[in-house]
This record gives sequence, C-alpha cells and structure tokens, in this order.
Amino acid sequence: MKSITLVSGRLTPKALSVGLIAFILLVCVMLVSAIAWQLKQSADERLANAKIAVHNIVRASEQQAQDTLRQAENILSDLAERVENDKLGDEQKVRLSKIMASNVEATDGIQGLFIFDKNGDWVVNSFSSATVAKNNSDRSYFIYHKNHPGTAIHVGQVILSRTTGDMIIPVSRRTQYPDGSFSGVVLATLPVAYFQSFFERLDVDKQGVILLALDNGDLLARRPMIDALMTTNIAKGELFSRYLINSNDGTARLTSVVDGVERVYAYSRIRGLPIVAAAGLSLDSVFATWRTYVYQASIMVVLIIVVLTSLGFLFYRQIQRLLVAEEELRLAHCDLEHIAKTDSLTGLPNRRCFDATLAQEWARACRTGNSVALILIDIDWFKQYNDYYGHVLGDECLKQIAALIGKPINRPADLAARYGGEEFVILLPETELAGAVKIAEEVRSAIEAAKIEHRGSSAGIVTISAGITSSHLRGVVVAIDLLEKADSLLYRAKKLGRNRVEHQLREVITHPQTDPFLPDTSPHPHG
Repeated sequence: MKSITLVSGRLTPKALSVGLIAFILLVCVMLVSAIAWQLKQSADERLANAKIAVHNIVRASEQQAQDTLRQAENILSDLAERVENDKLGDEQKVRLSKIMASNVEATDGIQGLFIFDKNGDWVVNSFSSATVAKNNSDRSYFIYHKNHPGTAIHVGQVILSRTTGDMIIPVSRRTQYPDGSFSGVVLATLPVAYFQSFFERLDVDKQGVILLALDNGDLLARRPMIDALMTTNIAKGELFSRYLINSNDGTARLTSVVDGVERVYAYSRIRGLPIVAAAGLSLDSVFATWRTYVYQASIMVVLIIVVLTSLGFLFYRQIQRLLVAEEELRLAHCDLEHIAKTDSLTGLPNRRCFDATLAQEWARACRTGNSVALILIDIDWFKQYNDYYGHVLGDECLKQIAALIGKPINRPADLAARYGGEEFVILLPETELAGAVKIAEEVRSAIEAAKIEHRGSSAGIVTISAGITSSHLRGVVVAIDLLEKADSLLYRAKKLGRNRVEHQLREVITHPQTDPFLPDTSPHPHG
C-alpha cells in the first residue's frame, strides 16, 4: 500500500481533474449504454409481441379459410358423386336443388351452389329449382377443369357473381363420365364479404392488414378492403418474391406493395390449398408507446448525468480512499485464500483445496459424462523413515516427493495435492483409467529413480504405493466412492508388497459374501 500512497501523492491537480472527468464520462457512458440496451430490449420485446399477435391472427384466418373451403369441398364431392352416378331428370333436379339450398343454409361462408354440364349450361343451382338458361363456359374455372383432368378442387380468383352481383371466390370441382372424359363442373361460391366480416372481428390497428391470396398473388380478401381487389396481384411484393419461396410460414418486416405501409407480418401457406394467409401490424402502432418511453427515459438520463457530475466532484476524496482500502482488502484476501488452499510444507494444494476441486469436477463429470480419475499415493514405510532419520529430514523427504508428484501434472485442470501426513492425491478430470495408470507409473518410477535413501525400507530407498480408480467403474456413484475405492486399492498395493500401482482392469461385481479386497488376478506392471 505504500506504493499506492506515493503514486497518489505525486498526482498533480491537473491529473486529478483529468481523472475525475474520465470517471464522470465513464459513468455517463455506462448509464447511456444501459438505458440504450434497455430501450433496445424493450423495442425487441414489442416487436416479438407483435409477431406473436400477427401469428395468432394468421392462424385464426388460416383456420377459418381452411374450414370453409373443406366444407365446400365436401359438399362439392357429394354433388359430383350424385351427378356422375344419378340421372338428372326433372324430378331429380328439383330434389337436388332443394338439397343444395339446404346445404347453403346450413353452411357458413357458402353463398351458392351450381352444377354445369360439359357445355357450361346451368343444370341445377341452389337459388331456384327452375331451369335457368345461362352459360358459364367463359369462366376461368370452367376452362381450367375442361383442360385439366382430376377431381381436386380448384380455387379461382375473385369474380363478380352473375346471380347476386357480389364479389365471390369460386371453388369448383370437375365431373366426369365413366370413361374419365369431361362432363361438367360443380361450383360453390364464397362471398368475399364473409371473410371481410370475419377479419373485422380480429384485433389489428387502423393501419394493420389481414389478407387471403392465391399462390399466384391474386388477392381473395383483405382488411382494409380496397376497390381494386379483383385486379390486385401482390406476387411482386417481398412476401411472395422473397419469403414464401423459401418458407411456407414465418414472420417478416416489410413494406406493403399495395399501400406502402411498413409492417411486421406473419404469413402461412394453407396446407393442402393454393392459398396464403397473412397479417401485419404497422410499425407505427407497434412502437407508438415505445417512442413515448424513449422520450421520458432520455429526460431522466439527462437529469441523472447532471446529478452524477455534481456528486462526482464532491465525493472525489472519499472515492480515492475507498479504492485504496479496497485494494488492501483484495490483496489480503488473495493472501488468505492462498494460505487456506496451500500446504505450507510441500507447497502443493492442501486437503481443503482438493475437496473443493473434487466436488467441482465431479459435478462437471455428471453433466458431461466424462470420466474423472483419482490416484491415491502413500509413501512406503514413512513412519520408519521418521523414526530413523528424524522429523526434520522427514519433512525434507516429503518436499522431494511432492515435487516429483507434481512434475507430470501439466494440464490446468489436473490437481496434485497433499491429502494428509505422507499421503498425496492426484485428481485427473476427463481422464480414463488407462491414462491415470500411465501417470501413476510415471510418478512411481520417478520416485524410485530418485533413489532417496531409506534404511528403514527393505528396498533401501523411498518408494510409493498407489491406488487408482475412475468414475466409470462400477460402484462409483458419488464423489466419496472414488476415494474409498482408491483407498482400498492402495491397501491392496500395500498387501502385495508396496512400490506398486494397483487398479481394476475390469469391473468387479461384489457380493455380500465376497471379500472386496481379494487380490486382482489381472497382470500388473510390476507383478
């Protein structure tokens, strides 16, 4: 702290002023950045909510159109079956006209039903049981079915009804003779007003839009209604030319080719039908309240910056003192943390540090499924070493052994620690048993090669025994199981003559009557 005091004492008033200005600028920049981030989050949230709203509107419109068209399809299929299989005499025509009228009355969204022969002449309709001398062979839907075999329904562009004068959407189906040749058309007309009425019940702003259109871009219905509905095609707009060619549904932010209003849209191609449903909310309405919030937040930020600037000058000295005290506390904390986690004799991490690291690595292994290996090491005949050479040389021996144990530990996550007394432990995250065995053998060989004199040992030098286990072995369920298995294997190494590494080469199923410390019959590196 003496160095900090000296440096502070050498600062000139100009330097203090520059530092103060820099501090105030930093706080102001952070404040502005935080408010800007919050405003950005708020804008994103409003946009996300708008996308959800238009998505729900599109789903409702899509469902309404799909239900209406499916009902029309079912009715047309029934009519086609009657036309193709029954003879249409005068009595049958009267009866069929009544059935068609009943279907129209019972089905929402259908204005009329018609049957045309192969020449386009009216055969039966739902408006009157009397024969009507009209011909619809010039209609595009009639020409389409005449030239296209198949019994799928066809949804045509909006036309004016020759019966009511209303704008209608023609939904038609081909009828055929038994040999498959063209015999006529059955038609259901859906009034555009039906969809307009449904759209009016949905919640969009004044500049919002809801629409149904054919795959080719021809409008079928739109809110708000436009005069040129029957002649308007939006295929050149971004919705069709950019988005629908890549995805059948989604959201987009674009400008309408019809009225030039920028909106956030949701769109969906109705499954099984050549129709697209779309809805959009104008960006003006989406961000109207947000812009008010921006104005209020800007005023608040300006006031806060003024207050912070004033307080910055008043509390400069107090801030400097706090910084000095904080630095002193930080250094003291680092010193205490190092002392608390380090063994003072060997310089290795201590038992406290090992326990914390084991818990952390075990939790990580449980998440990732990777193996954690553990090597438990004990110096052979170390009590006899202390008895023969004394505790001072015993401490020196522990230092040498600790240095040799820590030498092969190269990865940042690996940990070599003093476990207690003459016991050491090596924790190896993301390591299988074979890798741990290799490291343990390296440590054992290095200590053996160091030839530290030990007259109290039959080997004449200091050696170690080690037990190795990993989290992938049977019976290892919690972290403490690693220590218990390693300890039992270390005990087995002691029983088998010391100066050796013991591990399980295969999983062993232990029964209550079975001694878990029976020697492993698998070959060991040192026999």
